Amino acid sequence: MNTKTKTIMNISVLTFLLVAASSQCFAEMNIEQVSTKRAKELGMEIRTKASGTNAVWVELEFKPEGKLKDFSHVSLEIREGKQLLVGYAALREKRSSSGSVVVNFMANRAFLDKITLRVVVADVPLGGSAYELRVKDFVELEKVR
Repeated sequence: MNTKTKTIMNISVLTFLLVAASSQCFAEMNIEQVSTKRAKELGMEIRTKASGTNAVWVELEFKPEGKLKDFSHVSLEIREGKQLLVGYAALREKRSSSGSVVVNFMANRAFLDKITLRVVVADVPLGGSAYELRVKDFVELEKVR
């Protein structure tokens, strides 16, 4: 192969890779902000328990049925306003004897208003749904002291 042919081949491969890498992704995730009322409809429950002076254990429990039947995982996100502090921290799930999914974490109560839990459901091949629960909407800090 001569130099001119190699150059044309390299440019062709590079062009293909650039086009492929910049192509639009067709995966889509529908995200629903979940209120306390909607959480009850979905069978989701958030419980809290004080742990020491400043910490709180937060636990989310739900049955993987109905809209949640294709449940994939629960992740935790922390934001300060629009600034992302922690973007994706998958929480380890446990299954109760009744088949419910249970995830929990401990956090300083001063930061609970910055934490969102995202329940991801892989209900379509290229994407899915996510249900976001802002912890501050479910926790009464005065009762956790």
